[in-house]
Amino acid sequence: MSENTFKQCFSPASTLVGNRLTRTLTLNLLPNPLMKFIPTDNMCQVLNGKSSSAVFLLQSPLNGKVQVPSSGTGIPFTYLYNQNITISYQFSSLALYDQILDAQFGAFKILLDGEYEVQGSVADVFHTLSNQTACFSSARFTFSLIESWFSFEVEPLFCNVASFTVYFEYYSDNKWLRIPVHAVEDSNVFVKPDDYKTSNTQFLSIKRYLLDVNSASESSKYSAADRSALENLISTVTQNISTPIRLSLDYFVKSTTASITAIAEYKFSDNSMGCFSAMTPKTTINENGLIFKTGFQNSLPCLEVPSADPRYSYAQYVKEKATFVQVTALITTSTRAIELQKVISFNSFVSIYLVQFYQINEELKRQLIDSDEFQGAQIQLFVVLVDANGQMLLDFSSKPIELKRTCVNQRVMHIYNKRLEVVIWTKQLERCNRPAVSITLNYFGMQLQNDIYQIVEQYGVTQLVNFSRKTDTVPITCENSLGDKKECQINMTRNMKTNVRDQIVYFVESASELSQIQYKVMETNNNVWKDSIIVFGVSFAILLGCILYYLFKEQQKQ
Repeated sequence: MSENTFKQCFSPASTLVGNRLTRTLTLNLLPNPLMKFIPTDNMCQVLNGKSSSAVFLLQSPLNGKVQVPSSGTGIPFTYLYNQNITISYQFSSLALYDQILDAQFGAFKILLDGEYEVQGSVADVFHTLSNQTACFSSARFTFSLIESWFSFEVEPLFCNVASFTVYFEYYSDNKWLRIPVHAVEDSNVFVKPDDYKTSNTQFLSIKRYLLDVNSASESSKYSAADRSALENLISTVTQNISTPIRLSLDYFVKSTTASITAIAEYKFSDNSMGCFSAMTPKTTINENGLIFKTGFQNSLPCLEVPSADPRYSYAQYVKEKATFVQVTALITTSTRAIELQKVISFNSFVSIYLVQFYQINEELKRQLIDSDEFQGAQIQLFVVLVDANGQMLLDFSSKPIELKRTCVNQRVMHIYNKRLEVVIWTKQLERCNRPAVSITLNYFGMQLQNDIYQIVEQYGVTQLVNFSRKTDTVPITCENSLGDKKECQINMTRNMKTNVRDQIVYFVESASELSQIQYKVMETNNNVWKDSIIVFGVSFAILLGCILYYLFKEQQKQ
C-alpha cells in the first residue's frame, strides 16, 4: 500500500482550534463525508484501530512556518475509520502558544501505523479563550424565517471578556460563513430584557443575541453584503435544517483576534403566533416507518386567535393562502443527523391526526430501531406553511423529544365474522427483555380519505405485555369501546364487510409508541378457519396425487 491509498480518508472541513487559557491546540479531524462513495481500492478501513501520530503545520505572518510539536515525534493518537478524531497538543508556555495566535492557514501531517504518511489542509484555524462548556452552559439557535429574525439563546458562565464583536456562523460549501450581529436598540419589537442591546453589553448579563436585519431600528447597521449573507443563511437552513450553526464572539489578545465559540445544541423555530406551544408530539420508529402524533386535529390552534388580537388578520391571511405544508423530521445523535421530509396539502394537515414517513429504506429503518447508536436519539418536527407559489407563510417546530423505538416486530389484526384480535410479535432484544409492565393500549380504526385520518372507533384495553415473550394476543370487543357500545357494534359490523375493509387503516397506540397494524381476514365456521381448511385441502390433494402417481408407476413395473 502507498501513502496515496489513504489520501481520501479525511475531510478538508477539519479544523485547528487553539485555546489560550489552557495553551492547547486541537485538530478536529473529520472523516471524508463521501467515504461510502470512495472506490473499493481505497484502504482507509484497513488501518482502523492502529496507533498513529500527527504534526500540525501553521503559517504565521509574524513567525512564518510553525510546526507543532517543533521537534521530535508527532502527537500520538489511534486512527478510527470513518469517525471524528480529536488530537490535542499542550504548549509548555504561553510564549510558545502566542507564536501561532496570528496563524490563518493550517495543515496536518499524519503517520498512519508508523508507516504511511498523509498530508492535508484544514478549513479553518481559530482561537478561543475557552470552550463552550466554560463560557456557556447551553446554547440554542432560535429563528423565525417569516419574521426574519434569528437568535442565539445562551446561559453565560464566567469568562473574562471585556469587549467583543458578535457573529453568527453557519457551515456551507465546506467552510464557515459569518454574519455580524450588532447590539439591538431598546425600541426593537423583538427585544427581550436580557438581550445584547445598546444598553446591555456585559457578557455575563446577556442571554440572547438577536439578528434582525430588516427591522426599522436595525436595518441601517447592515451592509448589502450582510443582507446577502442572511439570505444565504435562510436558504441554507430551509434546505437543510441540520446545518451546523455557531455563535462566535471575537475579542483581542495582543492585537490578535481570538474567539469564544458555541455550536448550537439544537435549533428551534418559533413565531409570534405561538404555534410551537401546541406542539405536543409523540413519535415512534417501528416496522411501518416513522410516525408522529402531531397534536393537531381539526385546526391549527395558533391560527384561531380572537378578532381583537392584532395577529388576527395575519392568521386569516395564512389560512386563506396556505396550500402546502412541508414537514421535516430531524433525528440527531451525538455523531449523526438524519432529515426526513414530507409535503402535505394544507387542508389535510389541519385535520390530520398523524404524520407518517413511510419512505424510509429498510437498512436505515433497521438501524434506527435496533442500533445502539440511536439509543437516546432526539427528534424534532419542523413545519413550514407555503402558498401556491412556494412563498413561506408560517414556520414553527416542536422542541426535541426522545425518539421512541419499538420492541415489536409485527402486529396483525385478525378479523373474524364476529370478533377481532390483535396479535403482537415482540423483538428479542436485550433492551426489550425487561419485566412485564402494564400499559394501556388504545386501538383506533381510521378511515383513509385523501391522506386524512378520521377516527371511526376507539378502544381502550389495559393489557399485560411481556416483551420477553415472543407473541401476545389482545382481543378487541365493544366492551372495550371508549364510546357508545351500540354505536361501536354498528361500526365494527360495517368495518368487517368485505367492501369496507380495504378502506380502513387500523392503528395501535400504547404508552410508548404508535403503529399501523396490518390485518388478515380469518373467516370462522364452527371455530375452524376457512383459510386453514383450504390450505389443508390443497395439501391433501397434492399428497393424494403423489400417492396415486406412485402406485400407478409401481403397477406399470409389474
